[in-house]
Amino acid sequence: MLAADPSQPWRTDRPWNPSGEAGKLEKQGRRVLWWGVAVAAVLLPWNALAAGRPDLASPAVVAVADLVPAVLLLRGAWLRRGWRRGGAARLRFDRFPFFLGEPFEVVLEIGPPACQEGAVEVTLACLETRAQEVAGAMTWREVEVYRATQVILAAPETGVTFELPAPERGLGTELRTAEARRWELRTCGRAGAKVLATFPVPVYAPPADEGDPPG
Repeated sequence: MLAADPSQPWRTDRPWNPSGEAGKLEKQGRRVLWWGVAVAAVLLPWNALAAGRPDLASPAVVAVADLVPAVLLLRGAWLRRGWRRGGAARLRFDRFPFFLGEPFEVVLEIGPPACQEGAVEVTLACLETRAQEVAGAMTWREVEVYRATQVILAAPETGVTFELPAPERGLGTELRTAEARRWELRTCGRAGAKVLATFPVPVYAPPADEGDPPG
C-alpha cells in the first residue's frame, strides 16, 4: 500500500487510531492483561490434566508454568494503576491526520479525580533521530527540533489548539527512515492537578496531490 500511495504514509507506517490515542500506560496495561488471560486459557487444560492424570502432566511443571499468567496479570494491573494515578488521560483527535501549516486541534480527556484543581501544561513537540559523535563514537539520539507549550485549566474535557509550522520546515512525521521523525503531545499537571501522560500524534506533511482528502 505504501508503494501504491507514498503521499499518504499515515496509512501504513504505524497502527494509528484515527479517533485518538489512549495513555501509554493504559495501552501497555491492556496489552499485558490480554496476554495474561490468553496464557491462562492455554494452561487451563494442562491444569486439568495435571489434576486428573499426573502421570501425563507433572503438577510441579504446570505449577511453574502457572506463574507466567500470574506475573502478566500483576504487571498489567500495576500499569493500569500507574495510568490512573497519572490522571487516566486520553486524547481525542478532531480529524486525522494533522497537516503542517494547519491547526492542530484535539480534546484532552482527564479522569475526574485528577482534574479537581490546578492546571495542565501541554507541550506539542517534534523529535528527530540524529547521528551524533559522543566520546569519539557515533551514536543515534533523539533531538527535539520543535516545541510549543501552553497551560490550560484542569477539566474533564478541554479543547487544545496549536498552530503547526509551515510545510516548508520539513517537519512531517517520518517513521521508516534511519533519521526518523515523530510528533508527541506531553501533558503535566501543575498546582495540584495529577496528570502525566505522553501521546504520539499524527502530524504529517501535506500530500503532494491536493485532490480528495485522506480517509
